Amino acid sequence: MDVGNRSVAARQDGGGVERNGLRMKSRNWPAVPTAALAVGLCLLGCGGGGGEERSGAGHGEGPPQRLAKGKGAGGSQEETRVPVVVTVAARGDMQAFLDSSSTLEAEASVEVVSQATGVVAEILAEEGDRFLEGRTLARLEYKEIELAEKRAHSERERLRADFARAEKLIREELIPEEDFQQVQFDLARAEIDWQQAVLELERTRIVAPISGTVTERMINVGNLVRENDPVYRVVDFDSLVAPVYVPEKLLGSLRVGQQAVVSPPALGETGVPARIKRISPVVDSQSGTVKIILDMDRSTDLRPGMFANVKLVLDRHDDVVVLLKKCLVYEDEEPYVFVVEQGRARKQPVLLGYQDESRAEVISGLDAGQPVVLVGQSTLKDGSLVGAEDEQGRPVELPDETEGPLERAGKSGPPANAGGGRP
Repeated sequence: MDVGNRSVAARQDGGGVERNGLRMKSRNWPAVPTAALAVGLCLLGCGGGGGEERSGAGHGEGPPQRLAKGKGAGGSQEETRVPVVVTVAARGDMQAFLDSSSTLEAEASVEVVSQATGVVAEILAEEGDRFLEGRTLARLEYKEIELAEKRAHSERERLRADFARAEKLIREELIPEEDFQQVQFDLARAEIDWQQAVLELERTRIVAPISGTVTERMINVGNLVRENDPVYRVVDFDSLVAPVYVPEKLLGSLRVGQQAVVSPPALGETGVPARIKRISPVVDSQSGTVKIILDMDRSTDLRPGMFANVKLVLDRHDDVVVLLKKCLVYEDEEPYVFVVEQGRARKQPVLLGYQDESRAEVISGLDAGQPVVLVGQSTLKDGSLVGAEDEQGRPVELPDETEGPLERAGKSGPPANAGGGRP
């Protein structure tokens, strides 16, 4: 076949080619790399963004913006402030006390007894009356004894006259010496008889042996009282003391004049200043205690027999950091407080020293002037955001570090570069 004369007809129809009357399919090679390139570019665009973010985060090209707490579909929610009441640690004096108790006693307390036997004729003192020493409280029947005293007095006067006459006669030697001595002896005996009658008459008067207050009357008019029967009780309230028994191990800490406070519950919160008056020289072997006597300031409200709580001052620390005990929180028996710094509560362990009913000495962990949470600790955690008030309910302004740079800038107005353009 003459190829050169061969007529080759070829035409392209759609996706095929016809040669020599035969239709053949075309493979369309240029279309395959085009689709692959499109897919690759798409994947490259999607993955490139994630790689850029990771690259930026890993190389520190800029700090990530702080996200608001609780971000979600509804937007952002600010952190809730916990309302608290704050106080301030101060400086003051603290004392170490020994807590004890006592029953008040009057050192000058007398049970008055009758010195004679007789029937009560007069009552001259009632319970609660105050008398000076020697005042008559009651009187026994005395008329018969009074007559005997007058008779003895008369006999004494007669013999005194006889003795005066005998002295004159003996000087003139008109009577013998024996007669003069007899008159002298009779006068001495009459003097004794009269004094005995006066004493018996005086014993019909029941008198106060000390100055004080009648606390008990034990007789009535008409009662037969025998010698040495108790009839009254008189107490000098100015002699009230408080006996206290202190463990012997504290004997070295005691001294006369040491301060104390005596607080009878019957008087409420009132405390009476006292001081050590005497310290017993011996130790009770049964209880292992030493008896001390506290002398108290005079008070019209104190009564013998009152029960009283006693605080004996053993030591004193001056000008130390002092905190209200309500501020203290305990965890595993270790005390701590919440101090407020820049708007947040920070948990701060403290070491305590001397304590009283409402205050505690802080040895370490807290400085004077620091704001401390007084009320509201139960809802706090370390780092909680707080809204503070003082004890009078007035808001306390505290610095706040919870806001980021953007939030603080937003409060003062947009920055100069807020539009995103170059400066």
